[in-house]
Amino acid sequence: MNRDEIIQLRLFNQGLSDNYFNNPEEIVAHFGAMQAQDYSMSLWAIGLRMQNPDKTAIEKLINTGKIIRTHILRPTWHLVHQKDIRWMMQLSAPNVKKATQYIDKKQGLTDELFLKAWKIIEQEFSSNEFLTKEEIVSCLSNQQMVVSHLLATQIIMRAEVEMLLCNGNKKNVYALFDNRIPTANAISKQEAIVKLAQLYFKSRGPATLKDFVWWSGLGMNDAKIGITELDNQLRSFTYDTLKYYHFEVENNIPKHPSFALLPCYDEYTVGYSEGRNIVLPAGVDSAETGNGIFKPTILSENELVGTWRKGKKNTVEIQSFLDDKSSVEKTIKEDIEKFCKFIC
Repeated sequence: MNRDEIIQLRLFNQGLSDNYFNNPEEIVAHFGAMQAQDYSMSLWAIGLRMQNPDKTAIEKLINTGKIIRTHILRPTWHLVHQKDIRWMMQLSAPNVKKATQYIDKKQGLTDELFLKAWKIIEQEFSSNEFLTKEEIVSCLSNQQMVVSHLLATQIIMRAEVEMLLCNGNKKNVYALFDNRIPTANAISKQEAIVKLAQLYFKSRGPATLKDFVWWSGLGMNDAKIGITELDNQLRSFTYDTLKYYHFEVENNIPKHPSFALLPCYDEYTVGYSEGRNIVLPAGVDSAETGNGIFKPTILSENELVGTWRKGKKNTVEIQSFLDDKSSVEKTIKEDIEKFCKFIC
Protein backbone atom coordinates (compact mmCIF):
# COMPACT_ATOMS: atom_id res chain seq x y z
CA MET A 1 0.00 0.00 0.00
CA ASN A 2 1.08 3.57 -0.62
CA ARG A 3 0.39 6.54 1.67
CA ASP A 4 -2.92 7.45 0.02
CA GLU A 5 -4.19 3.88 0.26
CA ILE A 6 -3.22 3.64 3.94
CA ILE A 7 -5.09 6.85 4.71
CA GLN A 8 -8.14 5.79 2.68
CA LEU A 9 -8.42 2.46 4.50
CA ARG A 10 -7.93 4.09 7.89
CA LEU A 11 -10.64 6.64 7.17
CA PHE A 12 -13.01 3.85 6.20
CA ASN A 13 -12.25 1.73 9.28
CA GLN A 14 -12.56 4.84 11.47
CA GLY A 15 -16.01 5.65 10.10
CA LEU A 16 -14.83 8.91 8.55
CA SER A 17 -15.14 8.20 4.84
CA ASP A 18 -18.70 6.93 5.13
CA ASN A 19 -20.91 7.54 8.16
CA TYR A 20 -22.13 3.96 8.22
CA PHE A 21 -23.00 3.85 11.92
CA ASN A 22 -26.61 4.13 13.02
CA ASN A 23 -26.26 4.61 16.77
CA PRO A 24 -23.72 5.56 19.47
CA GLU A 25 -23.51 2.08 21.00
CA GLU A 26 -22.50 0.63 17.64
CA ILE A 27 -19.68 3.18 17.32
CA VAL A 28 -18.23 2.64 20.80
CA ALA A 29 -18.45 -1.15 20.40
CA HIS A 30 -16.65 -0.89 17.05
CA PHE A 31 -13.74 1.06 18.54
CA GLY A 32 -13.50 -0.93 21.77
CA ALA A 33 -12.53 2.20 23.69
CA MET A 34 -12.56 5.87 22.71
CA GLN A 35 -10.43 8.40 24.58
CA ALA A 36 -12.64 10.78 26.52
CA GLN A 37 -10.91 13.09 28.98
CA ASP A 38 -12.51 16.05 27.20
CA TYR A 39 -16.14 15.13 27.79
CA SER A 40 -17.85 17.37 25.22
CA MET A 41 -15.30 16.50 22.54
CA SER A 42 -15.77 12.78 23.20
CA LEU A 43 -19.48 13.23 22.49
CA TRP A 44 -18.59 14.86 19.18
CA ALA A 45 -16.14 12.03 18.38
CA ILE A 46 -19.18 9.76 18.39
CA GLY A 47 -21.56 12.26 16.79
CA LEU A 48 -19.45 13.01 13.74
CA ARG A 49 -19.49 9.29 12.86
CA MET A 50 -23.27 9.00 13.04
CA GLN A 51 -25.65 9.29 10.13
CA ASN A 52 -27.88 11.49 12.27
CA PRO A 53 -25.86 12.91 15.19
CA ASP A 54 -27.82 13.29 18.41
CA LYS A 55 -25.98 14.65 21.44
CA THR A 56 -28.89 13.97 23.80
CA ALA A 57 -29.08 10.32 22.74
CA ILE A 58 -25.34 9.84 23.33
CA GLU A 59 -25.47 11.40 26.81
CA LYS A 60 -28.51 9.30 27.71
CA LEU A 61 -26.57 6.12 26.92
CA ILE A 62 -23.68 7.29 29.11
CA ASN A 63 -25.97 8.34 31.96
CA THR A 64 -27.87 5.04 31.90
CA GLY A 65 -24.68 2.95 31.84
CA LYS A 66 -24.97 1.51 28.34
CA ILE A 67 -21.73 3.34 27.55
CA ILE A 68 -19.26 3.62 30.43
CA ARG A 69 -16.84 6.52 30.92
CA THR A 70 -13.92 5.32 33.01
CA HIS A 71 -10.14 4.99 33.29
CA ILE A 72 -9.09 1.99 31.24
CA LEU A 73 -6.20 0.80 29.00
CA ARG A 74 -4.12 3.78 30.09
CA PRO A 75 -4.65 6.08 33.10
CA THR A 76 -6.99 8.38 31.21
CA TRP A 77 -10.73 8.56 30.53
CA HIS A 78 -12.24 6.35 27.82
CA LEU A 79 -15.73 5.49 26.65
CA VAL A 80 -16.35 1.73 26.59
CA HIS A 81 -19.44 -0.29 25.76
CA GLN A 82 -21.09 -1.93 28.74
CA LYS A 83 -20.62 -5.41 27.26
CA ASP A 84 -16.85 -4.96 26.97
CA ILE A 85 -16.01 -3.26 30.24
CA ARG A 86 -15.40 -6.33 32.43
CA TRP A 87 -12.98 -8.30 30.26
CA MET A 88 -11.19 -5.15 29.10
CA MET A 89 -10.73 -3.84 32.64
CA GLN A 90 -9.50 -7.22 33.89
CA LEU A 91 -6.88 -7.16 31.14
CA SER A 92 -5.76 -3.57 31.55
CA ALA A 93 -6.02 -3.08 35.33
CA PRO A 94 -2.46 -4.28 36.15
CA ASN A 95 -0.99 -1.95 33.53
CA VAL A 96 -3.04 1.05 34.66
CA LYS A 97 -2.05 0.46 38.30
CA LYS A 98 1.59 0.15 37.28
CA ALA A 99 1.36 3.42 35.32
CA THR A 100 -0.06 5.25 38.35
CA GLN A 101 2.43 3.86 40.88
CA TYR A 102 4.55 7.01 41.01
CA ILE A 103 1.72 9.46 41.61
CA ASP A 104 0.01 7.02 44.02
CA LYS A 105 3.19 6.87 46.08
CA LYS A 106 3.64 10.64 45.93
CA GLN A 107 0.09 11.13 47.23
CA GLY A 108 0.47 8.45 49.88
CA LEU A 109 -1.99 5.98 48.37
CA THR A 110 -1.15 2.50 49.62
CA ASP A 111 -3.21 -0.68 49.37
CA GLU A 112 -4.04 -0.36 53.07
CA LEU A 113 -5.17 3.25 52.70
CA PHE A 114 -7.32 2.38 49.69
CA LEU A 115 -9.05 -0.48 51.52
CA LYS A 116 -9.73 1.78 54.49
CA ALA A 117 -11.14 4.48 52.20
CA TRP A 118 -13.22 2.01 50.23
CA LYS A 119 -14.97 0.63 53.32
CA ILE A 120 -16.11 4.16 54.13
CA ILE A 121 -17.16 4.90 50.53
CA GLU A 122 -19.01 1.58 50.20
CA GLN A 123 -20.93 2.29 53.39
CA GLU A 124 -21.95 5.70 52.01
CA PHE A 125 -23.29 4.00 48.87
CA SER A 126 -25.54 1.80 51.00
CA SER A 127 -27.84 4.80 51.37
CA ASN A 128 -27.03 6.59 48.09
CA GLU A 129 -27.31 5.28 44.54
CA PHE A 130 -25.00 8.01 43.20
CA LEU A 131 -22.25 10.16 44.71
CA THR A 132 -20.23 13.08 43.39
CA LYS A 133 -16.50 13.30 43.97
CA GLU A 134 -17.14 16.07 46.51
CA GLU A 135 -19.58 13.83 48.40
CA ILE A 136 -17.01 11.03 48.44
CA VAL A 137 -14.40 13.40 49.88
CA SER A 138 -16.94 14.61 52.43
CA CYS A 139 -17.86 11.12 53.62
CA LEU A 140 -14.17 10.31 54.09
CA SER A 141 -13.68 13.54 56.02
CA ASN A 142 -16.64 12.70 58.26
CA GLN A 143 -14.76 9.53 59.27
CA GLN A 144 -11.60 11.51 60.14
CA MET A 145 -9.95 10.61 56.82
CA VAL A 146 -8.98 13.93 55.27
CA VAL A 147 -7.79 13.58 51.67
CA SER A 148 -6.55 16.11 49.14
CA HIS A 149 -8.25 16.64 45.79
CA LEU A 150 -5.49 14.71 44.00
CA LEU A 151 -5.48 11.83 46.48
CA ALA A 152 -9.26 11.57 46.10
CA THR A 153 -8.77 11.38 42.34
CA GLN A 154 -6.32 8.50 42.76
CA ILE A 155 -8.62 6.67 45.19
CA ILE A 156 -11.54 6.95 42.77
CA MET A 157 -9.38 5.84 39.83
CA ARG A 158 -8.23 2.81 41.82
CA ALA A 159 -11.86 1.99 42.59
CA GLU A 160 -12.66 2.19 38.87
CA VAL A 161 -9.77 -0.10 37.98
CA GLU A 162 -10.82 -2.56 40.69
CA MET A 163 -14.32 -2.55 39.13
CA LEU A 164 -15.89 -1.10 42.25
CA LEU A 165 -17.00 2.27 40.81
CA CYS A 166 -18.07 3.58 37.42
CA ASN A 167 -19.79 6.69 36.09
CA GLY A 168 -23.25 7.47 37.42
CA ASN A 169 -26.36 9.12 36.01
CA LYS A 170 -24.66 12.34 34.94
CA LYS A 171 -21.24 13.88 34.48
CA ASN A 172 -18.94 13.84 37.54
CA VAL A 173 -21.17 11.39 39.40
CA TYR A 174 -20.24 7.84 40.43
CA ALA A 175 -22.14 4.61 41.03
CA LEU A 176 -21.29 1.11 42.24
CA PHE A 177 -19.90 -0.87 39.31
CA ASP A 178 -21.92 -4.04 39.91
CA ASN A 179 -25.17 -2.08 40.14
CA ARG A 180 -24.78 -0.84 36.56
CA ILE A 181 -22.76 -3.51 34.77
CA PRO A 182 -24.28 -6.94 34.06
CA THR A 183 -22.31 -10.01 35.08
CA ALA A 184 -20.33 -11.71 32.33
CA ASN A 185 -18.33 -14.89 31.91
CA ALA A 186 -14.63 -14.32 32.55
CA ILE A 187 -12.22 -14.95 29.67
CA SER A 188 -8.52 -15.79 29.81
CA LYS A 189 -5.83 -13.14 29.48
CA GLN A 190 -4.83 -14.49 26.07
CA GLU A 191 -8.42 -14.42 24.83
CA ALA A 192 -8.74 -10.82 26.03
CA ILE A 193 -5.51 -9.79 24.29
CA VAL A 194 -6.68 -11.32 21.02
CA LYS A 195 -10.10 -9.70 21.36
CA LEU A 196 -8.51 -6.30 22.01
CA ALA A 197 -6.16 -6.69 19.03
CA GLN A 198 -9.09 -7.62 16.82
CA LEU A 199 -11.02 -4.52 17.89
CA TYR A 200 -7.98 -2.32 17.39
CA PHE A 201 -6.97 -3.39 13.89
CA LYS A 202 -10.56 -3.60 12.64
CA SER A 203 -11.28 -0.04 13.73
CA ARG A 204 -7.88 1.60 13.24
CA GLY A 205 -5.89 -0.45 10.72
CA PRO A 206 -3.57 -0.17 8.96
CA ALA A 207 -1.46 0.28 12.09
CA THR A 208 1.84 -0.99 13.47
CA LEU A 209 2.68 -3.17 16.46
CA LYS A 210 4.00 -0.11 18.33
CA ASP A 211 0.76 1.73 17.53
CA PHE A 212 -1.17 -1.11 19.17
CA VAL A 213 1.18 -1.14 22.18
CA TRP A 214 0.67 2.60 22.66
CA TRP A 215 -3.10 2.49 22.39
CA SER A 216 -3.70 -0.68 24.41
CA GLY A 217 -1.26 -0.02 27.25
CA LEU A 218 -0.05 -3.62 26.87
CA GLY A 219 3.60 -4.63 27.03
CA MET A 220 5.33 -5.52 23.77
CA ASN A 221 5.26 -9.28 24.41
CA ASP A 222 1.53 -9.30 25.21
CA ALA A 223 0.75 -7.16 22.16
CA LYS A 224 2.68 -9.59 19.95
CA ILE A 225 0.45 -12.41 21.19
CA GLY A 226 -2.57 -10.60 19.78
CA ILE A 227 -1.00 -10.22 16.35
CA THR A 228 0.39 -13.77 16.30
CA GLU A 229 -2.98 -15.31 17.19
CA LEU A 230 -4.65 -13.29 14.42
CA ASP A 231 -1.93 -14.12 11.90
CA ASN A 232 -4.24 -16.04 9.58
CA GLN A 233 -6.69 -13.10 9.46
CA LEU A 234 -4.42 -10.06 9.44
CA ARG A 235 -2.78 -8.75 6.29
CA SER A 236 0.57 -6.96 6.51
CA PHE A 237 2.80 -4.77 4.37
CA THR A 238 5.77 -2.46 4.81
CA TYR A 239 5.67 1.25 4.09
CA ASP A 240 8.52 3.66 4.81
CA THR A 241 10.33 0.95 6.86
CA LEU A 242 7.30 0.37 9.13
CA LYS A 243 5.28 -2.87 9.10
CA TYR A 244 1.53 -2.27 9.06
CA TYR A 245 -1.30 -4.70 9.86
CA HIS A 246 -4.95 -4.59 8.83
CA PHE A 247 -7.97 -6.76 8.21
CA GLU A 248 -9.27 -7.36 4.72
CA VAL A 249 -12.33 -5.20 4.09
CA GLU A 250 -15.29 -6.93 2.46
CA ASN A 251 -17.00 -3.77 1.24
CA ASN A 252 -15.64 -1.47 -1.42
CA ILE A 253 -13.65 1.35 0.14
CA PRO A 254 -15.02 4.74 -0.93
CA LYS A 255 -12.66 6.66 -3.19
CA HIS A 256 -14.19 10.07 -2.51
CA PRO A 257 -12.26 12.48 -0.24
CA SER A 258 -13.25 12.85 3.41
CA PHE A 259 -13.98 16.02 5.37
CA ALA A 260 -14.53 16.44 9.12
CA LEU A 261 -13.97 18.60 12.16
CA LEU A 262 -12.08 16.15 14.36
CA PRO A 263 -12.16 16.73 18.13
CA CYS A 264 -9.05 16.76 20.26
CA TYR A 265 -8.09 13.24 21.33
CA ASP A 266 -9.96 11.74 18.38
CA GLU A 267 -9.09 8.12 17.67
CA TYR A 268 -7.99 9.08 14.15
CA THR A 269 -4.96 10.76 15.71
CA VAL A 270 -4.62 9.52 19.30
CA GLY A 271 -5.00 5.87 18.27
CA TYR A 272 -1.47 5.70 16.87
CA SER A 273 2.12 6.46 17.88
CA GLU A 274 4.73 5.89 15.18
CA GLY A 275 2.03 5.62 12.51
CA ARG A 276 0.35 8.91 13.46
CA ASN A 277 2.17 11.48 11.33
CA ILE A 278 1.46 9.71 8.06
CA VAL A 279 -1.82 11.66 7.93
CA LEU A 280 -0.07 15.06 7.95
CA PRO A 281 0.59 16.90 4.67
CA ALA A 282 4.21 17.30 3.59
CA GLY A 283 5.93 20.18 5.34
CA VAL A 284 3.54 20.35 8.31
CA ASP A 285 5.16 19.99 11.73
CA SER A 286 3.17 17.73 14.05
CA ALA A 287 3.60 20.34 16.80
CA GLU A 288 1.27 22.62 14.82
CA THR A 289 -1.53 20.12 15.37
CA GLY A 290 -0.73 19.58 19.04
CA ASN A 291 0.91 16.36 17.87
CA GLY A 292 -2.43 15.52 16.31
CA ILE A 293 -3.86 14.97 19.78
CA PHE A 294 -4.27 18.03 21.96
CA LYS A 295 -5.94 20.33 19.43
CA PRO A 296 -9.10 19.74 17.37
CA THR A 297 -8.00 19.23 13.76
CA ILE A 298 -9.51 19.80 10.33
CA LEU A 299 -9.73 16.87 7.94
CA SER A 300 -10.12 18.11 4.37
CA GLU A 301 -9.68 15.93 1.29
CA ASN A 302 -8.10 13.21 3.45
CA GLU A 303 -5.44 15.57 4.86
CA LEU A 304 -5.14 17.23 8.27
CA VAL A 305 -4.95 20.81 7.02
CA GLY A 306 -5.49 22.89 10.16
CA THR A 307 -6.88 23.26 13.65
CA TRP A 308 -10.16 24.68 14.91
CA ARG A 309 -11.96 25.73 18.05
CA LYS A 310 -15.51 26.53 19.03
CA GLY A 311 -16.22 30.25 18.77
CA LYS A 312 -19.06 32.37 20.11
CA LYS A 313 -22.71 31.96 19.10
CA ASN A 314 -22.41 28.66 17.25
CA THR A 315 -19.36 29.57 15.20
CA VAL A 316 -16.09 27.79 14.55
CA GLU A 317 -12.73 29.53 14.30
CA ILE A 318 -10.18 27.80 12.08
CA GLN A 319 -6.44 28.04 11.60
CA SER A 320 -5.23 26.61 8.31
CA PHE A 321 -1.77 25.23 7.55
CA LEU A 322 -2.43 26.05 3.90
CA ASP A 323 -2.04 29.41 2.20
CA ASP A 324 -5.68 29.63 1.12
CA LYS A 325 -7.70 29.66 4.35
CA SER A 326 -10.94 30.56 2.56
CA SER A 327 -10.82 27.42 0.41
CA VAL A 328 -10.47 25.27 3.53
CA GLU A 329 -13.49 26.99 5.09
CA LYS A 330 -15.54 26.26 1.97
CA THR A 331 -14.64 22.56 1.93
CA ILE A 332 -15.76 22.05 5.54
CA LYS A 333 -18.80 24.34 5.50
CA GLU A 334 -21.22 21.42 5.92
CA ASP A 335 -19.10 19.95 8.71
CA ILE A 336 -19.10 23.26 10.59
CA GLU A 337 -22.89 23.40 10.32
CA LYS A 338 -23.13 19.78 11.48
CA PHE A 339 -20.97 20.51 14.54
CA CYS A 340 -22.82 23.70 15.48
CA LYS A 341 -26.16 21.92 15.23
CA PHE A 342 -24.85 19.06 17.37
CA ILE A 343 -23.26 21.11 20.12
CA CYS A 344 -25.95 23.76 20.60
